[in-house]
Amino acid sequence: MTPLARRRLLVALLLATVVAVVLDLSGSGLPVRARSLAAAAVGPVQRSVAGVDRSDGARLEEENAVLRARLVQAEARLAQSDAAGRLLASPSAGAGHLLPARVVATNTTVTGGRQVTVDIGQRDGVEPNLTVVAADGLVGRVVSVGPWSSDIRLLDGADAAVAVRVGSGVLGSVAAGPAGDLARSPGDLTLSLVDRSTVAVGDRVTTLGSVGGRPYVPGIVVGTVTSVDLPRGQLTATAAVRPAVDPSRLDVVAVVLPSPPATGTAGAAAVKAQS
Repeated sequence: MTPLARRRLLVALLLATVVAVVLDLSGSGLPVRARSLAAAAVGPVQRSVAGVDRSDGARLEEENAVLRARLVQAEARLAQSDAAGRLLASPSAGAGHLLPARVVATNTTVTGGRQVTVDIGQRDGVEPNLTVVAADGLVGRVVSVGPWSSDIRLLDGADAAVAVRVGSGVLGSVAAGPAGDLARSPGDLTLSLVDRSTVAVGDRVTTLGSVGGRPYVPGIVVGTVTSVDLPRGQLTATAAVRPAVDPSRLDVVAVVLPSPPATGTAGAAAVKAQS
């Protein structure tokens, strides 16, 4: 109903009410039937106005709900866009060609670690054993790939040992869990050195790199040394490492795609012609 029609209904209702009040005050002797006819005329008007109000209120509430949902979606897209931009501008971008992805699911593996699913797969060029990074550093590696999605194994599982370089060049490996009977803060990794070198609190830990860059490319930040364990008769030192990436806050990540093989002039021309 248009605003003009609604105003007309309200005016008619007001006039009818005024007439009824005047009749009552004047003690008019109108027949009872006349009063009944007036009530019969006013009643539908009242119901019509009330119905319009309820209908409009419900419609406005539905529109508000739709607008709120759209606002939440827009804010989520903006946050993901900002995260992707931060990722592409981060030191992790120096690892090679990054393919951004969004985390869509998470679950626990049989080794006690976590695994996440992202929304890119074979159709996007993803393959098993590729490095996965976030803006702050290493996330994990691709363990399985489907047409539209991929599973990423994080660093907190028993099977997620990573060869690393500490500080100025000390070599070692990090893995989930404590070294022997040592306690670790939740989420911390254990660094084990490969020789009698030493490390210090605050040293940055980065990936050493695997042959062919699989599963880990070199130079990605893994974390920071937070404490060095006291000697306990072991041959090499151990330390606690706080991961650079919080696995509970993953949203936008990126798969490091392998670089295309080098080609000669003829090969480059063929690739260009095919594209």
